[in-house]
Amino acid sequence: MLATHPSRHFITRWILIGLVFLPSFAYSEVIQGFRDLKFGMTEHEVQALEHCTTSSECLYELAGKNRYLHPVYSLQTTNTHTPQKLTKISIDMGRFTNELYEELQVRLQDQYQVTYDLQNSEIEAFQNEQSSKLTSAFENGQVLLQVSRRKYGVVLLSVIYQNADLAGKFLKTHHTSPKP
Repeated sequence: MLATHPSRHFITRWILIGLVFLPSFAYSEVIQGFRDLKFGMTEHEVQALEHCTTSSECLYELAGKNRYLHPVYSLQTTNTHTPQKLTKISIDMGRFTNELYEELQVRLQDQYQVTYDLQNSEIEAFQNEQSSKLTSAFENGQVLLQVSRRKYGVVLLSVIYQNADLAGKFLKTHHTSPKP
C-alpha cells in the first residue's frame, strides 16, 4: 500500500538532496497553530472564531473541500482554575487513498522539513493489522500526517498540528530528537 509506490522514494531522495545542498531548509520554525487557531487559546476564544461553531469543531476549506478541524485542549498548569488551552488541532482529510496520501505528503514536504518518515516495519505492521496508526512528522514533530484504521476497517487520513510540548513527546516515542 504505502511502501510500494515508486514516487514516494523519488520524493524522499529529492528532499534529502535538497537538505544537503540547501542548508537553509535545515532550520525549522516553531508552529504557532493553524490559520486563526493559535496554541494557547481558550475554548471560549476558539468558539468566538468565525469558522468555529463550537469549541471542539471548526470548518475550513482545504485542498478544494470543506474540512473539519477538531481542537484539543489541555491544562497548561496544575492550577485547576486556569482554563484549558489549545494544544492540538486535528484536521480530518477523509478516507485514505494512495493519491490523497501522496498529495498531502508532497504539500507538507513543500512547506515543512521532514523530521520522521515511516519505517518499513511500521508499514508492515499496519498492513497486517498489528497497529492502527501510521504517522510521519514534519517541523520537529509539530505537524503530523497520520493514517488511522478505525473500527470495521475504515482507513482515514488526518493532518495534525500540535504545540512544541506534544511534538517533543512524539519525537521521544519515535526515537528521534529535534533538529537544530
